Amino acid sequence: MKTYSEYLKEAGNVHLAYYVEAADILGIKYSIIVPKLIALFEYQNKHWFIINTVTPLTSSSSATICKRKQLTNQVLSRYGISVPYQENISSAVDAIKFFNKYKDIVIKPTQQLGGHGVSILPQNEDEVIKAYNIALESSHSKSASKVLAEEFINGENYRFLVVGNNVIGVVRRKSAHIIGNSKNTIRELIQKANKEREERLLMPIVVDNEVELKLKKDNLNMDSVPEEGKQVILRYNCNLTTGGTTEECIKEVHDYYKQMAVKAVKAVGSEFGGVDIIAENISKPSKSAINEINYNPGLRLHYKVDKGESTKVAVPIMEYIRDKYLSL
Repeated sequence: MKTYSEYLKEAGNVHLAYYVEAADILGIKYSIIVPKLIALFEYQNKHWFIINTVTPLTSSSSATICKRKQLTNQVLSRYGISVPYQENISSAVDAIKFFNKYKDIVIKPTQQLGGHGVSILPQNEDEVIKAYNIALESSHSKSASKVLAEEFINGENYRFLVVGNNVIGVVRRKSAHIIGNSKNTIRELIQKANKEREERLLMPIVVDNEVELKLKKDNLNMDSVPEEGKQVILRYNCNLTTGGTTEECIKEVHDYYKQMAVKAVKAVGSEFGGVDIIAENISKPSKSAINEINYNPGLRLHYKVDKGESTKVAVPIMEYIRDKYLSL
């Protein structure tokens, strides 16, 4: 077997590299058609493609539903699955009205990648206006609906990776954070953390509006010097692409949440997805909601865990695809 670094060099990006490695483990023949983009997999007389993170397990209709956050919310709600309340907003005035009604809110683009453009818990009308403008600028939506306002759900954030009727991986997603040493400023500690993340092939901690809001709420700023051992949470958003970390935790998870995740993926018409669940207590049924479903989830957060055991989730995904094609 090759090392992961060798698979990464061959495939050209981290996502394809995991699938190529899994193919080798399972004895599935593969060819890189276009480096960094597409790979062909062959088993017996069947073949399939994976394009970056997109597998053949997701239909175009389910992908469209998942890309449009409000559609996901509406479909899941229709099937009795708990979701945060949302509204389309078309102006800063709409955003302020939603804020005055719900207080604890999230403002985000209707379509976005990696958590970009999301502002969580703005504290006053000026911050709400700024959050609306950031979401509008970051929105990938080509329709008139570009920004969503959503009620904020308290709890920890979890990613459930679903294939068919099974949950094959669960990680607790932790927001970007640093640990104080009574010497360095928050800015300097972020720079140190980002050097370590670069060595692990992880995206850096992003300093943006959400970080400013979170530090301000905690009476801190980039020049503050946290005391020795003090953990400073830098953002509410916990995406790996903005500096988050993950902890493998599938043994803690109650079946209630696994069933919720599987039901959600089926509700949008897919066989595969990354389901983001916010829950107060993952070990028993508690107040919870599904934040979104990723139709082409990256696998890195299951491999690059900070705590717990790394799970080679690409293997059961490739097994499922292989067996699905063999049954045709």
